[in-house]
Amino acid sequence: MSSIKNQDKTTDTKLTGEKPMGHAQSKEVGAEREELVHIDPSFEPLIPKFLTNRKKEVMTMQAALAAQDLEMVRTAAHGMKGAGGSYGFDRISAMAAVIEQAAKAGDAATITRGR
Repeated sequence: MSSIKNQDKTTDTKLTGEKPMGHAQSKEVGAEREELVHIDPSFEPLIPKFLTNRKKEVMTMQAALAAQDLEMVRTAAHGMKGAGGSYGFDRISAMAAVIEQAAKAGDAATITRGR
């Protein structure tokens, strides 16, 4: 899912399946899109655990959505929004913010669509 390459003062991490952000360099590769994320090299050892935790949050949100527990969806999305910003994964934060707002509004359809 991710690969990390060291360059000067930042570490670049490729995330597949994400839409490109304006600040990131991205390119189409086959059927998958890649996003290049610039992170502080001191965070490099933490990235695998970070991504594992985000995956767990997505699974929590999916289960909560299936149970129509939008408050749990909102809580998980809020945590994901903050974590993404802390590590420099702005796209994760942006997506989580949309989910959080939709959960607050009781808009399960927007969450399900992923927009």
